[in-house]
Amino acid sequence: MKKRQRATLKALDLQDSRHTEAFNPRTAGIDEASPLEVVRLLNEEDRTVADAVASQEKAIAAVIEEVAGRMARGGRLFYVGAGTSGRLGVLDASECPPTFGSDPEIVQGIMAGGAEALVRSREGVEDDREAGAAAIREVRAGASDFVLGIATSGTTPFVHAALHAARESGAGTGLLSCTPPPEDAAGQVDHLVIALTGPEAIAGSTRLKAGTATKLVLNTISTGVMIQLGKVYGNLMVDLRAVSRKLVDRSLRMVSAVTGLGREEARQLLIASGGSVKTAIAMHQTRVGRFTAERRLDACNGFLGSMVHRFPAGTPVRDFAEFPASEAGGLERLLDRLSRAPAAVSAAARRGKVEGREEDATLGRTHADVAWQLDHLARYEREAIRPRLEAWASKAALECEDWEDDSAPGPEDAEADIAARIETFRLERGRTLDALRKAGPGLLDRQGRLGDEEFSVYQFLRATAQHDEAHVTRIGERLHRSLLEEGG
Repeated sequence: MKKRQRATLKALDLQDSRHTEAFNPRTAGIDEASPLEVVRLLNEEDRTVADAVASQEKAIAAVIEEVAGRMARGGRLFYVGAGTSGRLGVLDASECPPTFGSDPEIVQGIMAGGAEALVRSREGVEDDREAGAAAIREVRAGASDFVLGIATSGTTPFVHAALHAARESGAGTGLLSCTPPPEDAAGQVDHLVIALTGPEAIAGSTRLKAGTATKLVLNTISTGVMIQLGKVYGNLMVDLRAVSRKLVDRSLRMVSAVTGLGREEARQLLIASGGSVKTAIAMHQTRVGRFTAERRLDACNGFLGSMVHRFPAGTPVRDFAEFPASEAGGLERLLDRLSRAPAAVSAAARRGKVEGREEDATLGRTHADVAWQLDHLARYEREAIRPRLEAWASKAALECEDWEDDSAPGPEDAEADIAARIETFRLERGRTLDALRKAGPGLLDRQGRLGDEEFSVYQFLRATAQHDEAHVTRIGERLHRSLLEEGG
């Protein structure tokens, strides 16, 4: 009886033009196969996946190039999907921060049905077009962002509605599918990645070959983008931060291998760098302290290899002039970068929590030190940044006076209201951003001098953004330091 049924199934037409829904004659008898035969049948099908992905190498490379360019201008990457596709998007997004030290906001996964659908199937959510559009509006996707729809069958309404909303917002768009999408949908996106994996071993079960292809493509996109953004040195993930014992060990091994230092010396260098492998290597290879290393890495857009080549050991330190000159779209990029600092400071304060340590359990460093750093950021805004911008508004060149913060954490800082201080910094930064918008991009090329160093307003402001980020790192670094000091 089963043999006659199987013979009939070999000629079965499931009446669906989508490749992923088609009948697969090669696995028609899988229902009578032994466990070993099932493994072999599935493995034979999976062997075809790599070739399907390889056929899309140019299309994938084009997506990488565009996403990296948008991220360099402050943009984000959103994966949008339903079911297996959505889960794979969320998975890839969630793996970027621990692997590459990226901000969790930079790569995000949007799942039809929300968080609940990650662990339990929610039928029908993939058909909710309004929810797809609403998801894009909720994350405020804009012209600097990129939205990649993932629909292995090519037709998921949630995904296509999200892509339509993304196009309307000015974001770049792409569609990843394992079957040719409808022509009208294909014509509405900037990039198409179509990895034709063919009929599944179990008809319509796209968690199999199509899911594997999706994982491969997403791995390639996110890894390629992070490489283009300077997150890798050689093939080492030097932007990871030591936030677990496993990563402490990996960090120590990388620093030791690159610098030639012993494990204990590598640990001391990592502690001095705030737990950053990239900064530690930069400090050692160019023989400078942490702040200069961080500043020079930023001047090289985060590329460690470029920094080591551009600033060999013994290069004189020139704080502002080391930053590249103004470029097209420079003001908008600076505004975006400067505007993110208050939220980043707040997130660092939360991230720095050390549970169970009553003396400073609320923050990564001591309460008083964090309070002082926040006050310092607000003072720098009031006393150094805006006075200079106001002077530059009426002068093409400016002789700047050095500004130093001579204050130190005091007894009152131990009981300081951290949230209030973050809000003060946010308000001060908002006033600075308003002044920059009012002045316009022409301000960026005006010149300044501090001692014997000449620099542009653009260079000064980019240095300001790096100064923000140094404090963000230090506010949240207690976890890194404590783990490193525990032994590694």
